[in-house]
Amino acid sequence: MTIPELAPRRRYGAIAATWAFALLVAVMIAVVVPLDSHFRWFGLAGGATLIFAFVAQLIDGRPSGYIFRVSVAALGGMTLIGIVALVAVLAAVSPA
Repeated sequence: MTIPELAPRRRYGAIAATWAFALLVAVMIAVVVPLDSHFRWFGLAGGATLIFAFVAQLIDGRPSGYIFRVSVAALGGMTLIGIVALVAVLAAVSPA
């Protein structure tokens, strides 16, 4: 017999936090880091986003669907980093 949860937890808070972390880090890299070392820093941001996704889902504390939630959070974060990197490179290459 299982005991029902009295107040269900928010389902997407850790995923949204991971995406916000990835977007914040990517924008900071695009603004602060010189262009010649962008890709190195974007790679580090991807690794940090993956670790953040694991930690955020562990803090959430729900075992069901853990792998799916981590994969959605990490993939979404990597996609955001890729979009910011593409925009940064196109802005740097375009004639002003």
